Amino acid sequence: MRSVAIFALTLTLGVNMAYAGRLKGFNPKEAQPELSYRLAEVEFTKIDSIGFVLQPTGYKTIYDVYSDYTESPQTPMFISADLCFHTLHLMVDYTVRIMEIEELLPKLERLTSGMLQKAHKDWKRASGGLKEAAQAEYIYFAVGARLLGQEVELPKDIEKFVAKELAKIEEHKGIQEITFLPGVKEDYSQYVPRGHYTRSEDFRRYFKAMMWYGRLPLHVPKEKSDPLLPLQTALLVALHLEEDSDLSLLWEEIYEPTAFFFGAAEDITPGLLLEEAREFFGKEVVADIIEDEIRMREFAAYLRENIQPKILSEMAAFYPGQEPIEVPLSVRFMPQRFVPDSYIFTELVADRVKTYQGSRDPRPFTWGMTQLGPMRVFPRGLDVMAVLRWTEALKILKDEGDTEYTNYDEQLEKMVRWYASLSAAERRSSVYYRWFELFAAYKQSDAPAKADEEAWDRKKLTTALASWAELRHDAILYAKQSYTALGMGVPPGDEPTPPPPLRKAVVEQASKLYAQMASCARTIAEFSANEGHDNPIRDTYLYFAETLDRLDTLARKQADGEALTADEHEWLWNVAGRLSYMPRRLGEVVTGEADERMALVADVHTDPNTGQVLQEASGDPARLYVLVEIGGKLYVAQGGTYTYYEFKQPMADRLTDEAWQEMLGRGQAPAKPGWTNALFGR
Repeated sequence: MRSVAIFALTLTLGVNMAYAGRLKGFNPKEAQPELSYRLAEVEFTKIDSIGFVLQPTGYKTIYDVYSDYTESPQTPMFISADLCFHTLHLMVDYTVRIMEIEELLPKLERLTSGMLQKAHKDWKRASGGLKEAAQAEYIYFAVGARLLGQEVELPKDIEKFVAKELAKIEEHKGIQEITFLPGVKEDYSQYVPRGHYTRSEDFRRYFKAMMWYGRLPLHVPKEKSDPLLPLQTALLVALHLEEDSDLSLLWEEIYEPTAFFFGAAEDITPGLLLEEAREFFGKEVVADIIEDEIRMREFAAYLRENIQPKILSEMAAFYPGQEPIEVPLSVRFMPQRFVPDSYIFTELVADRVKTYQGSRDPRPFTWGMTQLGPMRVFPRGLDVMAVLRWTEALKILKDEGDTEYTNYDEQLEKMVRWYASLSAAERRSSVYYRWFELFAAYKQSDAPAKADEEAWDRKKLTTALASWAELRHDAILYAKQSYTALGMGVPPGDEPTPPPPLRKAVVEQASKLYAQMASCARTIAEFSANEGHDNPIRDTYLYFAETLDRLDTLARKQADGEALTADEHEWLWNVAGRLSYMPRRLGEVVTGEADERMALVADVHTDPNTGQVLQEASGDPARLYVLVEIGGKLYVAQGGTYTYYEFKQPMADRLTDEAWQEMLGRGQAPAKPGWTNALFGR
């Protein structure tokens, strides 16, 4: 059997395949025989056709892919932008973890305890019209305390409401009415800890409490029939927070760092509520005004006129013939943050985009049935890239029928104009926003000279969308989620001693991306700076920025046709190893088994019509083989890249990283998007 295997291998290597496409007679199997162990004939044919090919792997991380190449004797290294995107994700994710465990969780515990004490006193002494609002305030912070694992004794009248809310949070079945705020509903499926919040019990309790404070809506009434209780409760909360400078400082010390990474809130914060109340009433907000129904409803109208949120993040019904739904205005204690993709999604699904106009079978991914007929109930990650003027993204959406809806074109153009109109300050206002500028910069990067530009554009889309999935994973707790309104080669035998390793490398032509990512890293370093000399977070981001600066320099040198020096080739050959070490330099991070693998998942949009959520995921990394020219000689270089998934999942079963990795391990993952198939050889 062994001799047969060797004979078969020799026969394969002896075949002089004639490639008539991009290889133009160059036979990589002769020039780089080790590739015969890694690539099938169909993959060589794909390289001849489009200049590159992706190959699935069983590796856990993209760093493992590059590590496997280190002894490669004839094949250069291709340093992909994917390495940089993935490293930035890990660094931001780990930085946030350190911040949450070391700083934010202890502060949230003290803030909750202090607010609960004030609410208890209020409840005991309140009378008349304030009694119900004081009770709601007490229940609200009692639930927060219990979610944090704080042991608090509660009166029976309060305990019964708290127990009901905790039960619904643990059951996480979906949208139900809040027991102590009649007529107000919440999606309890959102309280399943996911993202990195499954890694420890501290993370789980922080997640649940922050989700409670970030999502529970204290609505500003619109109609006369809408209850005043939520707004009255919100004013009490705001007054108590402001009157205690220690508690107010704790709130700011939780909000501001998270806003730096994930953006500002668009819902009303307690501080903004008081500011607007004093502007409207012209005097201190006192109990008699909170109890005055006429004045409070006038104040509510004033708030609705001056503050208009953009992201629909709760259940709202729409009916035939009505104007587009007005996003409910709410006060939230620690609101989730406005993120551009959630706004884009709100504007590109029902009821902004409505009836399906096509006749495809099967139906497009975005299609779903409502009580008013078939509509666009799901967005796609491609919508985000289309708003960034990524032509190939829009082409795929059109080819797959995801634009065949009433008003889609108009709404997409509206979003394109909105994003283009953002000021430079707005685009730099948070790490999250800056990530979108990284996507825009990457879109402008050049394909390798021998690659098909349209096919390479799809590779770039795969990279950008998988990186976006990582971004949403990192922001799973803080990003305000949008809702649709309710309507592997065979090893060789004995071989001669191989030649010494060929230490040549090429960096992906994404100079602008590297420069902008370096700027982002320096911004985070500055934010993390303190007066102490030992600051591993600051120092690591600065080291990352320096690495990106050199990638930028080498990419520009390549673009100008300058030959890289032997030292530069050597540096590029080893850069993946340097990048892999950076997240571990940040400090002590709470991790779990799921962190050993690159695959992760995030739910990014909820559709109550179908009872499903949109899941965006990165899978196990793929090998990337790409035709390049070095010193006037053709090579097939080797690198690594993301894989990307987009699929739907029941809203009561939002996936954790652990569940997603188990699905991949069992071979039960959904198929990759069809538009990526042409990038793979098999």
